[in-house]
Amino acid sequence: MTEGIDYTVRISHRARYARIVVSPNMSVEVVLPTGVPKLRAAALLQEKKSWVQRSLKRFKENIRPENLEAFSDFPKQVVLEALGLTLPVFYHQTDSDSIRVVETASGLYLSGHVHDAKMVRAGLQRWLKRKAKKSFPENLEELAKLHGFSYQKISIRLQKSRWGSCTKNGNISLNAKLLFLPRELMFYVMLHELSHLKHMNHSKAFWAVVAQCDADYLLHRKEMRKASFWMPSWAES
Repeated sequence: MTEGIDYTVRISHRARYARIVVSPNMSVEVVLPTGVPKLRAAALLQEKKSWVQRSLKRFKENIRPENLEAFSDFPKQVVLEALGLTLPVFYHQTDSDSIRVVETASGLYLSGHVHDAKMVRAGLQRWLKRKAKKSFPENLEELAKLHGFSYQKISIRLQKSRWGSCTKNGNISLNAKLLFLPRELMFYVMLHELSHLKHMNHSKAFWAVVAQCDADYLLHRKEMRKASFWMPSWAES
């Protein structure tokens, strides 16, 4: 604690400089690059004390009681295991009545109506779908070419429990939340749906096709039963 301000310290090998993250849930985190002494956290807080106090006051004044529980789930960072990407999340309250999410090399920046839990959640979910739309088509196309599949088109959704689907017309749908899974599990789901292009069922013939594409499919199939472990609460519909 520094003069009435509770905070935590996180060492990040990705951080290029020391910074302070004030989240809508009223938490304060000091992020330090690897090798920087932890004593730097207290010094930085002292330097930025006025800014931290203003930020905390602004969030406190704008948080409605019904949103307090939701704010506790707001991420300080987003980890996309499938892409090997970790993005710190920064919140900035403005007069805008909407939410804008911008991704940069240094993190995710949310600006606007950030004291509204539902709007923040919706903003993060929109960003997640955009991220999936950028990465999934290339991944699916590579797997299809590698294993001799031909599909018509791909669509991205954000569903509660269904990871993917394939229609008789060759249209494949994938859940944007696959980005949270380890890369091999994301590929397993993609290969699963591609295999349905040959068998629109879960017969022995279907699983034989999956096995030809993924030698570890039994392990991956078992691990998918625990996929909820990787899911952040804000991504749930």
